[in-house]
Amino acid sequence: MPEYLKLPLKFEPFFEKRKLDTCTPQQSIARNLHLLITTTTGEHKQDAAYGAGFWDHDYDIHLSNDARREMVIDSLQRQIAAYEKRLVAVVVEVNVKQVPVNESVGTRLRRRIEIIVQGNLARSNEPFRFATGFFIGPMAFD
Repeated sequence: MPEYLKLPLKFEPFFEKRKLDTCTPQQSIARNLHLLITTTTGEHKQDAAYGAGFWDHDYDIHLSNDARREMVIDSLQRQIAAYEKRLVAVVVEVNVKQVPVNESVGTRLRRRIEIIVQGNLARSNEPFRFATGFFIGPMAFD
């Protein structure tokens, strides 16, 4: 099975002539999906097209949850097809909901996006599943 370098890279082992930390293909794909989802287009210095276009509408209060859901699905399907060739038969599921969040001044509603990416590894046809969730406007993890 192929190995991938584990991020973030730690060069101390390299300079000590030891092997760098590695991860499985599934872990590498999960890290790439996380980066792809949390990066806005234009943010990546080497490839301005890398990232998720839905961040352009992060603060758009006029978008319905259904419209936002479709925007996230469309954006991620295009980006995964372009930037994660190790996955095939990809299905993206998105749930957008209002969630009460306790803050120092009381409770307020925040928009939460939950994303599930399922597919198969191109090399072995092994099933793959990645799930994440975060708040938007502004972005924050639980």
